[in-house]
Amino acid sequence: MVTLQLVICSKSAWAPTIRREHAIARSAAARGREVTFVERALDLRALGDHCGARAWVRGLRGLGGQVEPRVHVVSQATLVPGHRSPVALWTDAARLKRTLRRLPGIGRSVVVVTQPWDWPAVAATPAARRVFDAADDWRKLIGSRSEPLDRLYRRIGADADAVIVASPELVSLFARSEPIVVPNGTDSDLLATPPTPPGAERRMVYAGTLSERFDATLLLEVLVHLPEWSVELYGQCRYAGHRDRPAPELVSLLDRARGRVWWHGPVERDGLAAALDRATVLIAPHRAQQARGQDSMKLYDYAARGRPIVSTPGALGSGDHVAAAGVVEAHDAEEFARMVCWASQRDPSRAPSREWAVANAWESRWSAWERAAFGEATGEEVPR
Repeated sequence: MVTLQLVICSKSAWAPTIRREHAIARSAAARGREVTFVERALDLRALGDHCGARAWVRGLRGLGGQVEPRVHVVSQATLVPGHRSPVALWTDAARLKRTLRRLPGIGRSVVVVTQPWDWPAVAATPAARRVFDAADDWRKLIGSRSEPLDRLYRRIGADADAVIVASPELVSLFARSEPIVVPNGTDSDLLATPPTPPGAERRMVYAGTLSERFDATLLLEVLVHLPEWSVELYGQCRYAGHRDRPAPELVSLLDRARGRVWWHGPVERDGLAAALDRATVLIAPHRAQQARGQDSMKLYDYAARGRPIVSTPGALGSGDHVAAAGVVEAHDAEEFARMVCWASQRDPSRAPSREWAVANAWESRWSAWERAAFGEATGEEVPR
């Protein structure tokens, strides 16, 4: 009998450590499992600047190192992301397959995948268990490639030792399987300190990835209705075709609302509480068609700081779940602005969100996630 290791093929880099797979990695390491975190591969676009080129070469060599106790990170580089075409899928899968086969103890590992186009590589890897963890419906994020993604989801449903999904809406993606729903949860670090009282400024704060899902056009319209309010944005840009830089719609927001909107870039986990506490109201202006079906990690972060939250629909699934988290939903810019004003007048000490965040801490999710990923014998298991 041997203790199984955990290998996570992530859709993210290790830093900033703000996503579901970071919480999984840290939980496993805290319980004595060795964790290898295989970062999202940088592609050729990274060669556009000196720092990016260095990172790409580092990824090409598969370099890495220990970043926390029991957590080892492996950098990756590829030519073209696997979702771009059948040829890209084949070449990128070959890259990931080589990386995984070189990892020490891969036969004694549970390998977890978060991007569907990584599945062919993992399926060919001699791991003890192969697991898919779905936090998003990638068809909504990459609409032009929805048919190949459907085929990959069907294959994953047929082949995976386990499929874990963050929300019930994702279950139907995986034919011929019985996915286990394990929602996201609140990071204990954000619950460790009491929120600071809100300042006198009327300030909205958004903390999360800035991509096509983030509705910059809506937010600009909201600001027209709220001339006395400002906005602070914290997060990395992940717009298609723009690497880590803003897309035109975000550039337009920053230019047209200059002096009222600030983009601070990524924020590390240890600075997130202070960033969120700058808010009078925390916001999640997402495009509904790309938000439905997700279980937004940022709203757990928001709730942990006890601030009012205004969001477009879909970020937390069912209405009961949304209400319990203290989230107010708005469908258009005028309603969004009205809800921001209403939420800002509520007594923060009576907000239900922090109690909900405590009740939904990530630690309460871990045992269910571990059972699903590692099988019945979650402590030790004989590799096949």
